[in-house]
Amino acid sequence: MNASPTLGANESQRRSWTVERLFEVAQKDTVIRLRWPLVILSSYLLYYVPNEWLTPTQVQAILILYLLSHSTLYFISDRLFDSPYFYGPLLLFDTLVLVSVLSSSGTASPDFYIACFLTLVLSCICNTAWGLLVVTFLAPLIYGYFLLYSFGDMTPDLYLRLPFPFIIPLFYGYFAHVERIRREGREKDEQVKKEQQAAEEIRRQRERLDVLCQVNTSIAYNNDTAATVASFVDTTLLQLPYAAALVRLRNRQTGALETAVARGFKTRSSGRARESLTFTDRVAERKIPLAVENVFVDVPEQNLELFRKEGLVSFVAVPLIANGGALGYLVFLTREEHEFGEEEVNFVSTLAGELGKAIQHAELFQHSQRQADELRSAHRLKSEFLKIVSAELKAPLSVIAAYMDMFSEGRLGTLTPIQEKAVETITGQYRELQRLSEALLHAGNVGEGPPVDLRETKLWEFLSELRLSYDGRPGKAKLSWSYPNNLPSVWVDRGKLKQVLEHLIDGAVKSSDGGTLTISARYQTEKSLLELTFTHAGSRIPQSFALLEQLKQAESADSWLQHGGTGLGLYIMKKYLDLLDGKIMLALHEGSLKLLVPARWEKPAGREDLWSSAASSS
Repeated sequence: MNASPTLGANESQRRSWTVERLFEVAQKDTVIRLRWPLVILSSYLLYYVPNEWLTPTQVQAILILYLLSHSTLYFISDRLFDSPYFYGPLLLFDTLVLVSVLSSSGTASPDFYIACFLTLVLSCICNTAWGLLVVTFLAPLIYGYFLLYSFGDMTPDLYLRLPFPFIIPLFYGYFAHVERIRREGREKDEQVKKEQQAAEEIRRQRERLDVLCQVNTSIAYNNDTAATVASFVDTTLLQLPYAAALVRLRNRQTGALETAVARGFKTRSSGRARESLTFTDRVAERKIPLAVENVFVDVPEQNLELFRKEGLVSFVAVPLIANGGALGYLVFLTREEHEFGEEEVNFVSTLAGELGKAIQHAELFQHSQRQADELRSAHRLKSEFLKIVSAELKAPLSVIAAYMDMFSEGRLGTLTPIQEKAVETITGQYRELQRLSEALLHAGNVGEGPPVDLRETKLWEFLSELRLSYDGRPGKAKLSWSYPNNLPSVWVDRGKLKQVLEHLIDGAVKSSDGGTLTISARYQTEKSLLELTFTHAGSRIPQSFALLEQLKQAESADSWLQHGGTGLGLYIMKKYLDLLDGKIMLALHEGSLKLLVPARWEKPAGREDLWSSAASSS
C-alpha cells in the first residue's frame, strides 16, 4: 500500500527525464567521464608515438603527472565543477596538452586540424543537445570516410586520428552547451525578475489607487475644514504603514502655522510642541517635500523633544498646495527607521494635493455659505423694510382718501371749478401712490411663500373681472378686449398672473400717447398654453414695450429702476414671469406684445411639469 506513491514518483521522474537535463549544470561525474577518453588518447599518443624532443623517462613522468591530475578531480568538491572559473582553466589546460601532444608526435596533418576545428565549431553553435550528439557521432564517420578514400594504405597514425573528431565535440561541446543553457537560464531569471518587479509595481499602484479612492471618498462630502482634515488623516493612517500623522494649517488672520489634526501620538503634547516642529514648518514656506530617514542623525541640532518622547525616528513632510499657494503641510512619521524613496514621496505629495484641494473647496463652501446667509439676511431686511414702508404709507393715504370723499360730497363746502380740478389731480396722485404702495408690498413678498400657488381658474371669468376693474378708469389709451366666452378652466397662479397683466396694461396705458390697446386671449389646447396678445394702434409704441425689449436680460431692481417710473412694476413683473415660466415675445415693428403662460387642464405634479407639453412653443 505504501509502495505505490514511491513507484509513481519514480515513474514520473523517468518520464520527465530529457537529454537537456544532462546539460543543466556541469556535473562532476559527467565531466570526469568525458575527460577520460581525452586523457587516455593524449597519453597514448605521447607514449607510443616516437618523440624526438623528450626521452622515455621524461615521457613517463609527464604521463604519470597527467593521469594523477585527472585522478585528483575525484577529490574536488562537486560545486566547483559548475563554476566557469573552474572548468574554464581546465579546458584551457587540456587544450594546451592536446596541441602539445599532437605537435610533438607529428601525427597531425592540415586536414586533421581542419576536421577538428570544424567539429569544434559545429558542436559549439548547436542550440540543442540532440544536435550536439548528431555532430559527435557523424563527425568521426565523415572524417573516417574521407581518410579511407584519400589514403590508399591506412597506417596506425591515421587510425589514431579517428577518435579525435568524436572526443573533441563531445568534450568541448558539453561545456559549450552547459554555458548556453546557463546563459538562457540567467536570461529567463532576469525576465522572471522583471515580470515580478512589474507585477509588484502594478500591485503597489493598485494599492495606491485604492488608497486615493478611499481618501477621496472620505473627504468628498465634507464641507467643513476640520472634518475634512480629520477624515483624511484617519483614512490614510488605516491604509498606509505609518505610525502617526500631523497636519498644520496656516491661520488666515495671523498667518501662523497651527496644528489642525494630530493622530497616532501617545501624548497630547503634539499640538503644543511648536519648538520641535520649527524645522518642518519650513516645508510650507519652501513648498518642497522633506524626507528624513533618522532625525537624530540627520538633524541633531534641532529641538527633538517631541520625537524622543514619542519614539519617532523617520518622517516625510509635504506642502499642501492649492492654486499655487501653501495652505500648510502634511507629515507622516514612523517609529522605526524608514527610507522614503522618490516614488513614495511623490505618492504622499499626490495625497497632499488631494487634501489641499479638499481644504480649499471646504473653505470656499463655508465662505459661500456665509455670503448666502448674509444675502438671506439682507433679503429679509429688504422685505421687512418694504412691508413697513407700505404699511406706513397706508395711514396717510387713508387720511387723504377720507378728505377727498368729504370734498367730493361737499361736506366741507361748495368747491369752485378750480378747486374741483385740484381735487381731481389729488385723486389721480392718490391712486398712483396707492399703486406704488401695493407695488412695494408685492416687491417685498417676491421670493417669499410658495413659488407658484396653482388654483383652478375659469379664464373667461378671470378676464371679465380684470376688464371690469379697468372700465371707466381714465387713461391716454383706449382699451379693447377680445376673447371667446368658451375659454376653459385651467390650473394657474391667479394672483401672479393678475399682477403681470395689470403691470403690462398699466404700463402700456400710462406710457402711450393715445390710440387703442387691444387685449386678446386664446387657449392653445394642443400645447396647454394661455396666449395673451397686446396690440397697440397709435402714433407711437408705448414706452413700456420698448423698456421690455431693452431690459429683458436685466436681473436687478436697480437696472429696471434706472429707466423711469415704471421700473418697479417691470421688476415685479419679471420676477413673477420667472416663477410662472411665462414667456414674452415682442414685435415692436408691429406694436404688439405676446405673453405665453403654461396652463394645464389638470393640476401639474410639480413645477418641472409646467412646460412638458409646451416645449416647442418658443
